[in-house]
Amino acid sequence: MEKIAIIGLSCLFPDAHNPEKFWQNLTNEREATAPISVAELGIDPEIFYDAQKGKPEKFYFLKGGFIRDFEFDASEYNLPTALVQSLDDSFKWTLYAAKQAIIHSGYWGNPSALAKCGLILGTLALPTKSSNQLFAPIYQQTIETAIGELLQNQDFRLAGGVTSPKVSPYNAMVTGLPSAIISQAFSLSGIHSCIDAACSSSFYAIKLASHYLWSGKADLMLAGAISCADPLFLRMLFSGIQGYPENGISRPLDKTSRGLITSEGIGLVMLKRYSDAVRDGDRILASICGNGLSNDGKGKHFLSPSAPGQVRAYERAYTEANLNPQVIDYLECHGTGTLLGDTTEYNSVESYFSQYRAKPWLGSVKSNVGHLLVASGMVGITKVIYSMSHGMIPATIGVTQPVGVDDQVISPAKIVTHSTPWTKSGVKYAGLSAFGFGGTNSHLILEQGK
Repeated sequence: MEKIAIIGLSCLFPDAHNPEKFWQNLTNEREATAPISVAELGIDPEIFYDAQKGKPEKFYFLKGGFIRDFEFDASEYNLPTALVQSLDDSFKWTLYAAKQAIIHSGYWGNPSALAKCGLILGTLALPTKSSNQLFAPIYQQTIETAIGELLQNQDFRLAGGVTSPKVSPYNAMVTGLPSAIISQAFSLSGIHSCIDAACSSSFYAIKLASHYLWSGKADLMLAGAISCADPLFLRMLFSGIQGYPENGISRPLDKTSRGLITSEGIGLVMLKRYSDAVRDGDRILASICGNGLSNDGKGKHFLSPSAPGQVRAYERAYTEANLNPQVIDYLECHGTGTLLGDTTEYNSVESYFSQYRAKPWLGSVKSNVGHLLVASGMVGITKVIYSMSHGMIPATIGVTQPVGVDDQVISPAKIVTHSTPWTKSGVKYAGLSAFGFGGTNSHLILEQGK
């Protein structure tokens, strides 16, 4: 398959409203997670917080990665301002990121090119703040009726009735409408869809976008993913599955880490066939030369990752790229910080890369920003592109007891715990992994831009 050129990039990550600020945070070894506030939750967090995990209707972990101090101008887009203002942040963030990616690619103000541009967006099929507000009265009415029947009291009413402000009904369509809104706002082609492949969604979206380019159905493609679920719902969910660290320590690639930190944000790339990008003189930030996908199939449990499934994703990526894994200089691990997840990834990396005597540097950007779930792959892509162009790999921060064994693929000496020069006489290559719930696996190979 022909390489796919990345010619534009945008992001809205915790404490970073653009890639340059994000890179600055990485080089300064800044941690961009913080305790959740009333502004995010919509209610005092202490009402639902209990440090002991396993308590019903409680969450036991407060930290997260949040989009704060972001100003959005609804009048900037080719849509009715009142409509845009009525939409959830999942729409607003996507509009912002799409515009910035188009500008960064050099195709802003080029309607003929954008008419042949599509969009594939990874989204999380979970409630958002606005969709919850939209359906809260329905929930209350159903609960009141059920409790009234149990108490045999037809006049029963819940105290403190829900008084949600008027919310646009468009906010009910959180898993499909964002891509259509973007397409309309920027007069893109009719190719637009949203997909949910859990934490692998970014790379799945890029793969599908690549197919549209290879087939000639599109000449440009925006691809990426957004994480913008309702913070209260998300915190209850991950407390219920005990994904947060009970000991408070989330440090990818560290022996003491016992859980992840959920975060929100969005990242998008503008893609183009490599030969066309060279022909048209586009600035090529990096090229995708392999993108391997796999699914675990039936496993031990929905939340239990599989090393053989991850290995299949590696195999397919390097076969597609026609590359020996030995050329990989740096491996951006999925590295969520959970004991089971990181141990499984450790085993899959050792199993596959040791066959080729590969010795890449290793790291995980989740030590800085937490886990952006469906959008986690976009954080890794942004980090690697800037690392290649600046010739430096930022530290995976907070690692005090690195995992690994000397002289193996994963060894303490190969984990980037301090900013490390990335110098090479030839072309730089990096592998990036994203592994999702349900066994959706992906491994993407980036080649230095030319």
